[in-house]
Amino acid sequence: MTVSLEEYYRTTFEDKLLVKMPEREDDHLTPATRLLEKRREMSEVEQALSAQKEEFQMKMESLQQRREELERKEFQLKESLLKFDKFLKENDSKRARAIKKAKDEKDAARQKDNDIDKYVLIHLIMIHCN
Repeated sequence: MTVSLEEYYRTTFEDKLLVKMPEREDDHLTPATRLLEKRREMSEVEQALSAQKEEFQMKMESLQQRREELERKEFQLKESLLKFDKFLKENDSKRARAIKKAKDEKDAARQKDNDIDKYVLIHLIMIHCN
């Protein structure tokens, strides 16, 4: 089951590069004509290969751009997350300070009420004693 080089390349390039090679009877052609024909076929195959390489390169560049865009968006998302985390911590800190301030003010008001009650009691006692 030996396959000639011509047949091998014809099937390989037809399958891989989607280039249809015409079937011909080369018996009546001179060797120089056959050489020119093979050069033409090789040129067509090289052009198809070059086109595929260019398409592949364009796809790779597109993928690289998408990767860079995703990395940029990931960085922005991380930055946003850090800012939000900082905001939450500051908010918790402000809340804790506000709760402490409210408690302190409530304690101070209670102390003032106690002082007022004490002075009123003293005043009543003094009025009663006189």
